[in-house]
Amino acid sequence: MPKSSKKTATTSTVSQVNQTAIIDTLKAHGPLSRARIGELTGLSPATVNRLTSALINDRLVEREGQEESTGGRPPLTVRYAGRSRLVAGMQLATDKATGILVNFDGTIIERREIKFTDPAELTIADHELRLQRTMELFDVLLSVAEEKKLPCLAVGVAVPGVVTGPDSVIGSVPELGWPELPLGKLLRQRTSVPVVVENDANAMAIGELRRGAGQDASSLVAVLLGNGLGAGIITNGILHRGSRSEAGEIGYLLMERSSLSRSFSEFGDLEDRVGSEAITRAARENGIEVPPGALVTAHDILVLAASGSCPEAVEISDRILDMVSMAIGAMGVILDPEVIVVGSGREGNSELIIPGVMERLAGRTLRVPTLVPAALGKDSVIIGAAELAVDVVSGLTYVAHQ
Repeated sequence: MPKSSKKTATTSTVSQVNQTAIIDTLKAHGPLSRARIGELTGLSPATVNRLTSALINDRLVEREGQEESTGGRPPLTVRYAGRSRLVAGMQLATDKATGILVNFDGTIIERREIKFTDPAELTIADHELRLQRTMELFDVLLSVAEEKKLPCLAVGVAVPGVVTGPDSVIGSVPELGWPELPLGKLLRQRTSVPVVVENDANAMAIGELRRGAGQDASSLVAVLLGNGLGAGIITNGILHRGSRSEAGEIGYLLMERSSLSRSFSEFGDLEDRVGSEAITRAARENGIEVPPGALVTAHDILVLAASGSCPEAVEISDRILDMVSMAIGAMGVILDPEVIVVGSGREGNSELIIPGVMERLAGRTLRVPTLVPAALGKDSVIIGAAELAVDVVSGLTYVAHQ
């Protein structure tokens, strides 16, 4: 008789799941006695005592104090030790890299930013400079953590491109001038701590799921409208990357019949309409002054159009909203997520997008998706990168979220 292919949970896995339940309970309720943990989790007193002792030894839980006694020895209270454990998050953009140190409670305790160069002087030839300064920021974050006597346990890096393979190779990103760069490998050569590299829209989806607008959802789509347009997809609480890590690359959506007669390499059809390169070109063609070497983003045009001071920007803004609406409408029909989170890495951008998209989709699709602004604002991506770093070093978090 062939052996069953069904897998059963090992004792170790059950312990991890139960430890996760304890951690989640402490996160939700703050310091608790072991008896109260048992009441809230349904675990037996013996199991709670054994697992909390193990968590204390692993420095995931720490002793907080004692509750008032009602007779006999006062019960010990414990708390989640998230504040004493740090990870780093980094976000790379065309003109700068941003880094944070954040504890497991989600509190940002340090923020650093490094400009690549003056945007007016930035060219593809500066790709080595971008990489050098990315490495500098990476080293600084680790050094600052050491100075605070809270060593960084892992680093999560969000990049505007597809990430593949064990070396975390970034697919071609023309704005950065990095063709097939093994960024993960290069960063890991500088440290012994784990490093995870992820697409920025995927990182945004994780950030909003864990800490932002999607905390009550099990399925969501995060739409990131920055220098290009991408989407991160969460299904049943899990990030969906696709077989080639290309899920959510909506910049390659074909937008009309004429698209079939063209070829797209560096930029897809949709991104060739709403990406910064295309918008900069359209701005100049419409008489909007753009400094040499500078890039105009969708955010810039939406703000300019909303100000009422530039009629030329209104036409471009309407075109952007038309294209974004078509993409969001398609994702709503295909994926049927509970919520679609819209962000750009800029404050206030979502409010310029969501009303226009909802108006355009009303009566034109099966159901207008629930659209909400990114609750984490400009930090959605970088918080998501940090959350992915937490996953790397915490089997507990892995069990909880996978």
